[in-house]
Amino acid sequence: MSKSLNLSAFAEEGKISIFVNSSQEPMGVLIPLKQWPEIAPAIAKNCELYRLMEQLTYKPIFECSLQELQDRLRPEIQRVETEHLNAGQYNVYQYTNGDNSPKQFIRQYADRRELVEVDAKTGQSHILQRKF
Repeated sequence: MSKSLNLSAFAEEGKISIFVNSSQEPMGVLIPLKQWPEIAPAIAKNCELYRLMEQLTYKPIFECSLQELQDRLRPEIQRVETEHLNAGQYNVYQYTNGDNSPKQFIRQYADRRELVEVDAKTGQSHILQRKF
């Protein structure tokens, strides 16, 4: 007698499921693709499961939403920002506090922050406030 199984029901729940045989012995595991981001950090990157799941869940960058792009790039941006600070350089962020000017930016150093204003015509910057 052949039994059928509707995998859509398992996938809709989004939970990892264990498949068992007629003797109730585990035979396999169903891992919904949307669960992979949570599971991936615990899996060795050189194993076959990791490689397969990465292939199945990979989304080309041009098909990503803005939020997906931000999530994908965030770890790399944080790494580069940390490298800059460790090397004695600074990171620049747009100043977004209240009624700000688009010409105002924050220079973030390892030990301080500076509010600067940039002249768009000359490229010169002027420090408005230190350690704010």
